[in-house]
Amino acid sequence: MKTILPLLLSALLLQGCLTPSGISIPTRNAIAELDRILETNDEIISRKEARISEMRRQLENAPDVQSRYRACCGLCDEYYKFDLDSALHYIYLKTSLARELNDDNLKTDAVLDLTGRYLISGMYYSAKELIESIDTSRMSSEQFAPYYQAFTTLYHNLVLVNKDSKLTAGFREQEMRYRQLSLSISRPSMLNYNTEMAEALMSKGKNAEARKLLLDYLEHQEYPNQNLAIIHYWIAKTYKAEGNKDQALMHYTISARHDMAGSVRASRSIIQASVLLLDYGQPERAYRYIHRAYQDAVMADARICMEEIARFMPEITSTYDRMNTSRIRELISALVLVALLLAVSVVGLLLIRSLQKKNMKANQEIKDGLLKMKEANDIKDIYIGRYLSMFSSHINGIEQYRSSIRNVAKSKDMDQIMKALRSDEFIDNQRETLYAEFDHAFLGMFPDFVSQLNSLLKEDQRIGKKLHDGHLNNELRIFALIRLGVNESSQIASFLKKSPSTIYNYRVKLRNASIYPHDEFEQHVMEIGTPGWHLLENN
Repeated sequence: MKTILPLLLSALLLQGCLTPSGISIPTRNAIAELDRILETNDEIISRKEARISEMRRQLENAPDVQSRYRACCGLCDEYYKFDLDSALHYIYLKTSLARELNDDNLKTDAVLDLTGRYLISGMYYSAKELIESIDTSRMSSEQFAPYYQAFTTLYHNLVLVNKDSKLTAGFREQEMRYRQLSLSISRPSMLNYNTEMAEALMSKGKNAEARKLLLDYLEHQEYPNQNLAIIHYWIAKTYKAEGNKDQALMHYTISARHDMAGSVRASRSIIQASVLLLDYGQPERAYRYIHRAYQDAVMADARICMEEIARFMPEITSTYDRMNTSRIRELISALVLVALLLAVSVVGLLLIRSLQKKNMKANQEIKDGLLKMKEANDIKDIYIGRYLSMFSSHINGIEQYRSSIRNVAKSKDMDQIMKALRSDEFIDNQRETLYAEFDHAFLGMFPDFVSQLNSLLKEDQRIGKKLHDGHLNNELRIFALIRLGVNESSQIASFLKKSPSTIYNYRVKLRNASIYPHDEFEQHVMEIGTPGWHLLENN
């Protein structure tokens, strides 16, 4: 029984943790890596906060405005998708320093940073007003790519959140326009060129070509976590468009892992991974991922992520709740089964205990029986010895009596012969000798017989108090014979040379004098001298 309960509970708890069939080994490994990163997230955050602390010291100790501006740029990058308030603080400080330096390019960079942060926070119209305020005539050639990319992201997000089909068509047209402009000025070595080109190819259904472009770019050189997260996100989108959920899940998971490693709190990849995990029958992990995505999105004020989470959270939550409800039912069923097994076990134990008690009682009765048999055998052995000695004496007495009669007969005196034959002296002497031998033998075996017999009687009805030690009277001899197993009154009468009615009257007299019911008195007499007599005496 000790092993049944843990096995049942373990089976229930492991049921939801088993990897479902259909997920490839590489994808399982990618999921395991993401889980590991999530478990060590506190360490990653601690390292990021240490970097930020060092950058703040550099900002405080900067010798000039240019150095302060560069320190602000580093802090803006660290806070960009990590902490909204801090990111805005340093962007505003960066804008102020750019004005202080009176550098148009630096001012434009600050505006582009602020626009990007507005886009993450869902402040689309504020972002639109801000980016449209930029004087393109004063921008450097390198700034046009992020400028067009900002417009592309703006209209892409508006397409995602807008519910008006007419407006959506216009937003999509603007998105395509700025994507083409972005591509026209981007170089193949740039990340946004490859993502924009992949998006364009996917819009034409050329998913394999888009994926090849991204994979080739991925193999070109080493990239930081943020770039790797973006590349794998778009690779996952190509697989998802083709219906290859396993590969899509793997690359979304890899992308989310790079986001987590870079302390990004606006990861759309982990949201998509949670949705696909739901299709593979893993609502528990899906719920854990999307709950983490929601917490991070709130911290970073990533509205686009929160809107995406809002589309999928109800389905994931309801599936997770159904799974928990099912587990609770299974657990209740298991507990009921365990309770039944425990009940059966308790009943079984009680039955075993009852049988053990019966066996113990039976064994005790057997022991008592054996003890009584031994006691009877001991009594028999003693009495055989005693009566052999007694009969030998009686035979010698008879021989002497016969010799005396023979001597009288030789005298031929008939009067003397008749006198000798009529005399009871010899028989009375022999009987007294027999009783004395009986008393001696019986009290040798039961030395406390008189006191124990009297303990069965009422105090004013007790007998044999004035007898000399080692002697019994006829009344005591009756019950001594009963103790030895002689129950018939006729046999007792023959031995004591009394009438059966006299013996019967003696027996009735002591029954009436007993402190026990009449029918129990002689049973207690039979127990005198046994090992349990002291218990009876105490009662």
